[in-house]
Amino acid sequence: MEVKKGVYTYDYPRPAVTTDCVIFGYDVKEGLSVLLIERGIEPYKGCWAFPGGFLNMDETTEMGALRELKEETGFDVKVDFLEQLGCFSDVDRDPRGRVITIAYYALVQKGTVKGGDDARNARWYPIGEIPPLAFDHEKILRVALRRLKEKYKEMYNKEFTPERISELKPNEIFVFGSNLSGSHGGGAALLAYERFGAIWGQGVGLQGQSYGIPTMHGGVDAIKPYVDDFIEFAKAHPEYKFFVTKVGCGIAGFTTREMAPLFQDAIDVENIILPKEFVLA
Repeated sequence: MEVKKGVYTYDYPRPAVTTDCVIFGYDVKEGLSVLLIERGIEPYKGCWAFPGGFLNMDETTEMGALRELKEETGFDVKVDFLEQLGCFSDVDRDPRGRVITIAYYALVQKGTVKGGDDARNARWYPIGEIPPLAFDHEKILRVALRRLKEKYKEMYNKEFTPERISELKPNEIFVFGSNLSGSHGGGAALLAYERFGAIWGQGVGLQGQSYGIPTMHGGVDAIKPYVDDFIEFAKAHPEYKFFVTKVGCGIAGFTTREMAPLFQDAIDVENIILPKEFVLA
């Protein structure tokens, strides 16, 4: 059926739609922080707020949130870590007119940020030092903190891979980054070879009390199938407890932010213990 242009354009007022990002950052020394931008334009010029802005006509709200975050802070968040917080629609929430915002939140490792676009500045604020916020962002922050507490309540009591492992119980497995040739000459691979039964010449899979995941043969896309195989292997062997080291973040040269998404499906697997950096990346 042919639809004529303008047939479904009604003479009703239309609210504008924005997106806002509540990005929590965590590190061991400073604890929990939140990413804020200093507004460079009116309204609320000079005030602090969450990164965000108006939605383009060809974007989903998720796309718009990620774009605004990047433009205003220079900070990237993997889409898998971003979760919708809710819709905020108080009639008088924005002095520019009728504006509804869709807020997203995430918990990540803190990184370098810099104000851009219409943000004069961007910085991480410790939760206990947050300045007055523009619009209804203090309300959004309260909701986000409640949601974060609920979502990560179990995680705060979660076991993480120790920084150093020198011995294992009989049912425990040391998971390390290897290479396809099985040359266990350095880093966690050398430890696996010297202490936990890794076999020289075997680069993949279970060997003694260790499990090798090759990380030296390409980018993260090339590593992912081996991580997926490991997760399935762990699920099939609940009698073992797997301690995953910071696979790929040593000699292979990847960052925790690059490697962590590969292990997202392992977070809820009971017998897989991950580094804190992979859970909070």
